[in-house]
Amino acid sequence: ENATDLLMFGRELSTLGSDASPLPSLASSLSTWGTLRQSLKSLSVEFAVLSDKASQQGRREEDDVVEKLNLFLDLLQSYSDLCERHERGVLHEHQKALHKYSILKRQMMSATVQSKEQVSVEQLESRIVQQESAIQTMELRNYFSLFCLHQETQLLFTYLPITSHILGAFVNSQVQGHREMGEVWNELQLKLGCLFGGKNGLKLPI
Repeated sequence: ENATDLLMFGRELSTLGSDASPLPSLASSLSTWGTLRQSLKSLSVEFAVLSDKASQQGRREEDDVVEKLNLFLDLLQSYSDLCERHERGVLHEHQKALHKYSILKRQMMSATVQSKEQVSVEQLESRIVQQESAIQTMELRNYFSLFCLHQETQLLFTYLPITSHILGAFVNSQVQGHREMGEVWNELQLKLGCLFGGKNGLKLPI
């Protein structure tokens, strides 16, 4: 966006400097605009260079900063999604299975104490066995899910140092970009002084 703005500003200067419209007779004898206008076109070159420098900085940061940052953010999002699936899925189902198992055990104890019919007791025993099998399956799924979380956690910590590399690349790019653009701005400042002198209010470096 900055590169586009600089390029457009340079083009406007070039257009303004190329304008050959005659000045009104009333202003022509009092104004230096005619001379200044001719100088504006040459200034558009510096703004084209500034635009190019800004574009180079943008491409550099796209490759060295944005791409790596997106990779790291994708990794964080995947880890967050995996944790959420574990908590809302496997862990939740495991807890439900344990809760159902505890209810069946209480019913079995109550049936035994109250000496209920043998058929009823056998049905409860069968349901308890089935629930124990379901719990074992849930526990295996839970262990596998935790193993995946452990692996993802290790991967995340492996990539954590990339944050310092991203920050370093961003700072280095900013330093390089400001240095390169600063050189062009200084050249532009000197050029303005030569073209306009003290008429533009510009303070030239001592």
